Amino acid sequence: MKVVLFDAMGVLYRYGNVQGRVLIPYLRAQGCGAPEEEIRAAYRAATLGRLTTEEFWSALGLAARDEHYCREHALTEGTREALDALAGDGLEPACLSNDTAAWSAILRRRFGLDRRIRRWFISSDLGARKPDPAPYRAVLDALRLPAGEVLFVDDRPANLAPARSLGMRTLLFRSDDTGPEPGPSVGTMPELVAAVRAMSSRGPGWPGRQGEKPVEPPPPAV
Repeated sequence: MKVVLFDAMGVLYRYGNVQGRVLIPYLRAQGCGAPEEEIRAAYRAATLGRLTTEEFWSALGLAARDEHYCREHALTEGTREALDALAGDGLEPACLSNDTAAWSAILRRRFGLDRRIRRWFISSDLGARKPDPAPYRAVLDALRLPAGEVLFVDDRPANLAPARSLGMRTLLFRSDDTGPEPGPSVGTMPELVAAVRAMSSRGPGWPGRQGEKPVEPPPPAV
């Protein structure tokens, strides 16, 4: 294993259900009365690169406010420490996120992740969103690594399936958007680091290949 590829919302950042937990409440607080389906359609267009963020705000009747909106996001506890630990183990962290390039850049500067993650793959730049297979293929092309040397971490089981089908290892991180009974998973950054180390120690054939079950994380320390 050489690269740990992180999802952003729900893994690096606290809220996986970013529209329901962050964006729509923010818009309502700013006086936006647009129907929810209109908001969701505009968000999807922006995260596919079909609208700039300025056009997104304008479509919903607001002036551009990228910086103000991004203050609503929170970092998952222990994220910076986990990234530092994995880098110390010789693993490269990278990120694949359904987001706009503008919001992603603001958040990673705000939380100091731009100094810890060098390669960011953002849906608005790629023109495709997870779980479409295209972003995963774009990542592998850019990394120039065999798929089996990449571990993908996401909080949605549906987003892990394309990664596994391409041969990546996978690890489920529980967030507010994971759903009930997720199966083998981790729920904190220390658990994530322990699980990644356990996977690394078992070599390239274990686990997360196509058809295999995700890793069962080690029990948390008592």
